[in-house]
Amino acid sequence: MKIKAKSWLLFIILSGLCFGLWYRIEYPRFAYINLSFGKQQAVQTAGNYLLAQGVDIGKYARSVVFEADEGFNRYLQFSAGLKGEEDFIARHDFDLFFWKIRFFKELHKQEYVIYISPRSGKIIGFTYLIDSLESRLDLGKDATRRNAELFLKNNYNFDLEQYDFHGEKIKRYENRTEYTFSWEKKGVYLPWKPGQGGAKLLTEVTVAGDQVREFYKNDLDLPDKFLRYVDNQFILGEYLYRIFYLLLLGLLACSVSIVLKRKQDFVPRITRKWFYYVSGFLVVINLIDIFNNLQNIMMIYPTSASLGSFLGLSMMRVLLNVSFLALSFILPGIAGESLYSEVFPKNKYNTFLDYIKSGFFNRKAASSILLGYLLWIMMLGIQAVIFYFGQRFLGVWREWQTMTDLSSSYIPLLGMFVISLTASLKEEIIFRLFGISLAKKYLRNSILAVVVVSFIWGMGHSMYAIFPVWFRIVEVTLIGFFCGFIFLKFGILPLIVAHYLFNVFWSSAAYILGQSTVYLFSTALGVLFIPLGFAGAAYFLNREIKEKQFHLMLDKTQEYNLQVLNIFITTKKNQGIPLNLIREELIRHNWDHTLVNIAIERVLTSQGG
Repeated sequence: MKIKAKSWLLFIILSGLCFGLWYRIEYPRFAYINLSFGKQQAVQTAGNYLLAQGVDIGKYARSVVFEADEGFNRYLQFSAGLKGEEDFIARHDFDLFFWKIRFFKELHKQEYVIYISPRSGKIIGFTYLIDSLESRLDLGKDATRRNAELFLKNNYNFDLEQYDFHGEKIKRYENRTEYTFSWEKKGVYLPWKPGQGGAKLLTEVTVAGDQVREFYKNDLDLPDKFLRYVDNQFILGEYLYRIFYLLLLGLLACSVSIVLKRKQDFVPRITRKWFYYVSGFLVVINLIDIFNNLQNIMMIYPTSASLGSFLGLSMMRVLLNVSFLALSFILPGIAGESLYSEVFPKNKYNTFLDYIKSGFFNRKAASSILLGYLLWIMMLGIQAVIFYFGQRFLGVWREWQTMTDLSSSYIPLLGMFVISLTASLKEEIIFRLFGISLAKKYLRNSILAVVVVSFIWGMGHSMYAIFPVWFRIVEVTLIGFFCGFIFLKFGILPLIVAHYLFNVFWSSAAYILGQSTVYLFSTALGVLFIPLGFAGAAYFLNREIKEKQFHLMLDKTQEYNLQVLNIFITTKKNQGIPLNLIREELIRHNWDHTLVNIAIERVLTSQGG
């Protein structure tokens, strides 16, 4: 639909206000993020370190991922807040993020894992796994502890005066004894709740013989009560997600039933090809992205199994997932188009059917995309306010999981694009186009339909790394209210664009707003500008909108049915029965509602009104 000038002005003002709120509330989260030491530099540093130890790295396979210390992040946000977390990182030279480089051999337990700071480029930890039967000379506990202290002093300027000895562990194998020593930094104690313990900052070294086998520069020792609380939240989140999954399967079952019943109806017949093509595109880019994320897969490869069987099993899972993706896009899409044209007959310009009839490369589509940018900024502002109250009054905290997953990709730009486009298309089709239309059909109330579907959509996000998990449902449900009403007023395309931009932004905000490499910064901006490029092309091409008339798109069977409807409706109307009752009766008997509407228009035209 055409957006009026007053609406544009209102959206611009509201988006400006929302941006101000977001900048004030959320921007400080990114101030301390420093990702300037890139992947290739980290790999080179890890390789040089192992070469210096006499390791032939050419004999090892390698994987590299980017991760965050989520235990530290959860605890500091909860116990000290974002500002306290930032101060702690600066004061204690703590690395929230790190590169993890793994060197391994197929079917061999021996492997090396190196952890490198993206801020400084220094090694902040490593692990050397060896076979349980491998032998080492036992130097005794005291000599081994002196070697561990010497290692810390020589390599990390470790000042024992700033630490108290925390503890030791001894583990005896058949042919060696390993000693683990830990030191606790003085004056660092972060209580969780009164009487439930607190966190301590430790440095830990494991030594076998005269060889340091494991080392962590900074390790936050979290209280058991807190860890149990987090486990409880994850279980609750999974429980809520399983409930959502059952509801999702119910929605998909409804879409299957509708598509089968209406497969010869006009709207499903002319929209299904479009959904087939888009679904095929989504399947292809998701399969490509699996190879783009191969590093994440290789990082969890268990060397006790053959690499071929592990990768084969992983690909089988992928194929099942993309098959489900295709079905969960096509079926709700076709069913949603059919239902929407039935239950919202006056809003005929709000779905893909309108663009299928008139085309995408015109200024109408360009304006919808631009509106999507304003809606994206408004969604950021709404979310910022929700989290502000959650963090201030309800102890809410969140993690950086999406950013770390994407940073591990060969091409982060591709990962951002695929994940964001897939989620925006799939979720807007299922929950807005299909879900709201289905709910409206049976609840007979648009507002109630938006509320119910938004809550279901919110439950689908209960597995995200936000605590308490129920707050994520509240947050997404409230944003769902906004999206639902925008959909009813302005259609599906602006929402898909806004949703896409929202996902891309939160996947890449640390690259744009923190300290990162030029490559990450520029590619993140590039993915954000993709819809804008499409809008520019649509605006300048501005192909004439020649909307195809429904009656020109009918097949012979539908033309015959239309003639039958004309006779029936004319007869009933002449008997004094109102047209709205005639329409309801025909649709109740499973007549194609589009044909019914065309027939009613023809009857009115032929009778002069």
